[in-house]
Amino acid sequence: MPVFSGGRRIPAHPVRPSFRDPRFALLLVGQSAGWVCSWAASLVLWGFAAYHFGANPAGISLTALCWSGPPVVLTAFTGGLTDRFGPRTMLIIGYTCSAATSLGMSVSGSLTSLDIMALACGAARSLCSPASSALPTRIVEPDDLLAANSLLGVTASIGQVAGPLAASVLMATAGFRIAFTADAIMYLVGALVLIPLPVLPLPEEPRNAEAMATRRPVYGLSWFRTATAGAVAVAREPGLRAIALARMGVIFTSGAFLVIEPLYTRHVLHQPSSQFARFEAATGIGAVVTGLLLPVIRRRVPGIRSPMWLLTAGAVSYGLAAALFTGTPWVLVAYLGAFVWGVCGTVFYAVAATTLQRLAPAGKLGRVSGVISTAESTTESLGMPVAGALVAVIGLQPGALLLAAVAVAAGAVCLLR
Repeated sequence: MPVFSGGRRIPAHPVRPSFRDPRFALLLVGQSAGWVCSWAASLVLWGFAAYHFGANPAGISLTALCWSGPPVVLTAFTGGLTDRFGPRTMLIIGYTCSAATSLGMSVSGSLTSLDIMALACGAARSLCSPASSALPTRIVEPDDLLAANSLLGVTASIGQVAGPLAASVLMATAGFRIAFTADAIMYLVGALVLIPLPVLPLPEEPRNAEAMATRRPVYGLSWFRTATAGAVAVAREPGLRAIALARMGVIFTSGAFLVIEPLYTRHVLHQPSSQFARFEAATGIGAVVTGLLLPVIRRRVPGIRSPMWLLTAGAVSYGLAAALFTGTPWVLVAYLGAFVWGVCGTVFYAVAATTLQRLAPAGKLGRVSGVISTAESTTESLGMPVAGALVAVIGLQPGALLLAAVAVAAGAVCLLR
């Protein structure tokens, strides 16, 4: 946090993306807690609705929509709040509100009240997505962005692995209400570790009166115009359009494979559901290992920043790894494919985040991130029914290969652009 000496503003010291910097190490702990909470809370929510309130499939679907719908709808708008108040502030608010809604879910007395709190929690989480994307640019130097994004990506993988495990242990040993309370505590931990982080000034801050006059109305725009400001920025910048296209292609394949993976494990490999969980673990291990190694590789190969060819390679290799994973009848080869899939996904998302942060106009990163995040969420949701229909029409493995080709095609088009 900047300090003042004799009326003179002393710049904040940037965070180093290393475990040796205690501020960044605490940030990793807080972000991991946030991801674990997000995964755990969703599972506890479904279980609470089904087992405590006896919800039928339609009721559970409504609860799921209340949980997942607000980020899809609101993220494009909450990006404007990130640009106005800063990512650190919005993350603290988002985590604190998420903690409050988790406590609200713990005392819900009916399925309706649970749905209302799930809706509120979804709205709180929509504050966090653009802020998380924008945070690295305000705490680390530009040359450290790739390393920071890579290590922060590890926290998402940790949440994906540890979140369901934490939820199952808490539900089995302490009950649903205590599980919600534990989620609230972890959200507060995530908020507290953000407080000591420094905030660097925005790059290329407008100085003259004309620039300030151009910028000032942004903060007074309506929600609709705030969202379109991010969309206009993406439409005007070819690099941002390429990033959006590549990320939508990769997330479409990812969402589709949520349907493909369990079917493949059962009908092609003839393995029990526990095998599917082990494949997920292999993917998570690949992601975590790569996230830890990428900063080391970046330091030893200084020329690696975030070039478009590397973004393309990440998207193409992600699709090819998905094809390898589900294109074989052998379990060991499927393990290799799952591991490589995690590796490629980590590289792609770290490079995509870094490239986005470099190309987004100063002061608009939150809105640009919000628009792209909304597009990703919509594409991911479309991927699941498309996968089901495709498998029904042309079969499991041909459908899987075609869905994997979407990520490959998006990467290729990204390079051409």
